[in-house]
Amino acid sequence: MNRNYAGIANMPEVIAANPPKDYSWAEYLDFMEGGADILTVPPHAKEPQTKAAQAAVSTKAPVWGFLLAFGIMIAAIFLSELPFKPFTFTDGTGKASHPIEPVMMALILGMVVSNFMTLPKAVSPGIKFCVKKLLPLGIIFLGARLNFHEMIKEGVTGAAMALLETAVAFMLLLWLSKLFKLPRKLGLLLGVGTAICGGTAIVATAPVIEAEEKDVVFSVATVTLLGLIAMFVLPVIGHAIQMSDRAFGYWAGLSIHQTPQVIASGFSYSADAGATATTVKLARVCLLAPVVFIVGLLNARGEASDGVATKKKINYLQMFPMFIFGFLAFALAQTLGWLPTLHFNSPTFFNAPMQDPKLGEWLVKISSWCIIISMAGVGLETRFHAMKQTGPKPFVAALIGVLVVASLVFVLIKGLAL
Repeated sequence: MNRNYAGIANMPEVIAANPPKDYSWAEYLDFMEGGADILTVPPHAKEPQTKAAQAAVSTKAPVWGFLLAFGIMIAAIFLSELPFKPFTFTDGTGKASHPIEPVMMALILGMVVSNFMTLPKAVSPGIKFCVKKLLPLGIIFLGARLNFHEMIKEGVTGAAMALLETAVAFMLLLWLSKLFKLPRKLGLLLGVGTAICGGTAIVATAPVIEAEEKDVVFSVATVTLLGLIAMFVLPVIGHAIQMSDRAFGYWAGLSIHQTPQVIASGFSYSADAGATATTVKLARVCLLAPVVFIVGLLNARGEASDGVATKKKINYLQMFPMFIFGFLAFALAQTLGWLPTLHFNSPTFFNAPMQDPKLGEWLVKISSWCIIISMAGVGLETRFHAMKQTGPKPFVAALIGVLVVASLVFVLIKGLAL
């Protein structure tokens, strides 16, 4: 294996063991969508452990990584509200606004820390805890700020648009892959990554088509880099052309790859845009399992035409983001008025004083803290050197696909007057 691919996540361990088709180096990616562990780790790749080693692993507490992410959250909230430009603008009425929201600031600070400092291994479990556990929890509690009927309306509209976006993106990437003469499996990975949810969809698809690790690395690096660029660029364009919160939420939810990137971009625009973007993105994520199944069938046909027989058992139910049920439950409880009022004067915490607050208001505030901390974790998991592994042809093909999809979604949004 080419050691030039060792920059992604925990790739060195994989290279040392040298197992075929082991994608465990990207294990945190699947949790970004809130699903179960859908990665394939060959039995021979699992190193035998003594009881002492197992005990050492079990005692790895996430406290240090969590404290690091928590500290980044505090810094992000403080920096995003500094009373001068570019952190604070004042409009004609004298009202202050904060264009750099804590969600985006936490992600940026996390990336700065992870790329310009050498972090101790002790923080890794806590960082993964923030990404794997707190992000789904934050999305679940986010349901408490939504009206169930409006959310279902957004979800249905988002799902219909997601179906069109997925079909266009996938077929476009397959065509571009043939045009640029890319390997068939690499084209499939780029297609599913662009169409659904970036690196998560790629890592979910890779075992189904038995993709080579170098193709997985190429495609993950490419869509992650493009998703990061879109995450920063779309809010700038949205503000420049004065898109509504709802319209931008649809645009971000359908055009940006990974859920954390969508959340960061949406909430950096506004709270309403963030909620809409999250709802639309969840509708899009629900397409992961059926799309992976279709990709598996397409690959099987390709293998059969090449005279190669493959058979891969995959539990597609594991790909469904189960936290969506919690998200829906809290939205329904909020709509029906089942979340009670808490009769006490809450303290002022992070500029959030609430007199006799409703439980839903506390859940929304907790949701925002969970999301900000998880964004810090995503930033701490992001390595710029890993994205250098993308090749020029895959990058250009994926870039064209992203531009076409974003333009198509924008036209649809304008046409439907969202």
